[in-house]
Amino acid sequence: MRNRFDFLGGVIFEGCSVSNISIYEDAAVLQLADGRILSSRLIIDAMGNFSPVVRQIRRGRKPDGVCLVVGSCCRGFKENSTSDVIFSSASVKKVGNSEAQYFWEAFPAGSGPLERTTYMFTYLYPEPESPLLEELLEDYWELMPKYQGVSFDDLEVLRVIYGIFPTYCDSPLPAAFDRVLQFGDASGIQSPVSFGGFGSLTRHLGRLTIGIHEAIENNFLDAESLSLLNPYMPNLSASWLFQRAMSGKKQSDVSPTFINELLFANFQSMEKLGDPVLRPFLQDVIQFGPLVKTLGLVMLNKPLIIPSIFKKVGLPVLLDWSGHFVMLGFYTFLSSFFDPVIRPWLSSFPAKTKYEWKRKLEAWKYGAGLDYSLNYLSESKKEE
Repeated sequence: MRNRFDFLGGVIFEGCSVSNISIYEDAAVLQLADGRILSSRLIIDAMGNFSPVVRQIRRGRKPDGVCLVVGSCCRGFKENSTSDVIFSSASVKKVGNSEAQYFWEAFPAGSGPLERTTYMFTYLYPEPESPLLEELLEDYWELMPKYQGVSFDDLEVLRVIYGIFPTYCDSPLPAAFDRVLQFGDASGIQSPVSFGGFGSLTRHLGRLTIGIHEAIENNFLDAESLSLLNPYMPNLSASWLFQRAMSGKKQSDVSPTFINELLFANFQSMEKLGDPVLRPFLQDVIQFGPLVKTLGLVMLNKPLIIPSIFKKVGLPVLLDWSGHFVMLGFYTFLSSFFDPVIRPWLSSFPAKTKYEWKRKLEAWKYGAGLDYSLNYLSESKKEE
């Protein structure tokens, strides 16, 4: 990939930092810390969650939620053939001056047959008394051997992993400046229940690549045009209910086992409904049909859990989520029925109108989660 980038004329400035970005009518100018000046038609801000450009756009606003992650990659796992996408074996517990619900993820590392990566993560309301990463790591070293059924005496720690992933309700982040586009985690395009947006970026990379190319080619580099590349997506906004419901918070009127009970009810229902419902959810893709089926089955099988959901997340959050839920259904309708009508006419539109409509069609499709398909899975099973 690096060789291809170099072959196409790309230049990499390693060990450099940007001290200033100035926007002009015909260019964006970057001033490096060493005094050098770079000029560009478009700046892609891929500096992640803590991008200084994003910090300026959000004006230092506190995140609406945060995911703390700690973990390690160790060598010495004799049983190393299974994976956990999400695992929980305990209820909400006190961590420091706060409450946290721990979740686990584990999978074989690609670097060796005995090497395994394990994560412990939790969702939190960002508050001054929230747990520290150090406190999570202390719990991780104590709990991981029990979770994996191993002893640290038999393991060699290869690397330790930790991170903080802030999330905001108003994501993805529209472009705030001409000629500057947030990309990847900086844009907030990842699901609030995932830590890191690599999977999300992989899903959106195709449409973003084409969209950026068309924006540059046609000089649609104003903030309004660039914002169409990071549009409102109701399936992403609908995920906020799950993040809220899975966040640890001390509440006297909610059982400490509520989160596990809710997860069990949801996954039990999705398992009954099969792969078309379960697999998209496991890959952070929320779709209207599967969501309706899951919620309906949960309400039928576990009706007594509904009052606890109201207590846990609060009425304002549920009302806000209801709006996104309706929009999820609306986007599904638009992508399924209106997209096939308008798409054949795109080639006859003027360049600007064509660009705008292509971005709208993409927003409907991706905002409804309809970019996800199980066809590849069916083909794999046929080959087996």
